[in-house]
Amino acid sequence: MLTHLALAITRYIRQLRKDELPVPSMVDELAACLTLYVRTRQAASGVNGDYGTPHDVPVVRRLLITKAEAAEQLGVSVRTVERLIAAGRLPLVHVEGAARLRVADLEAYVDALVPPNTEQSERGNEV
Repeated sequence: MLTHLALAITRYIRQLRKDELPVPSMVDELAACLTLYVRTRQAASGVNGDYGTPHDVPVVRRLLITKAEAAEQLGVSVRTVERLIAAGRLPLVHVEGAARLRVADLEAYVDALVPPNTEQSERGNEV
């Protein structure tokens, strides 16, 4: 049943993109999550559904996202994403005039973030 749901949502997303309509990020994430679950489940059990091998289930993995989607994924405001772009910390690309961010650049930015040193933080609070 989940395989059918993943396939139906993926087709719905494809149709939205074909009609040049926005795809809600939650729907996009749900499709990716369901597809990953179905693939993992089929590979672990060795069971193939009506769609052949687990690799035949389409995966929705976007390479480019909007500023709003990047802000949502980072858990910050759109304005913060714009400041990161202006500071050169997140590169912006344009596709047919539409400003987008590469998911890979977003992941690289997050990977480069250094967590605060808790020992230094504690010393800074001492008076």
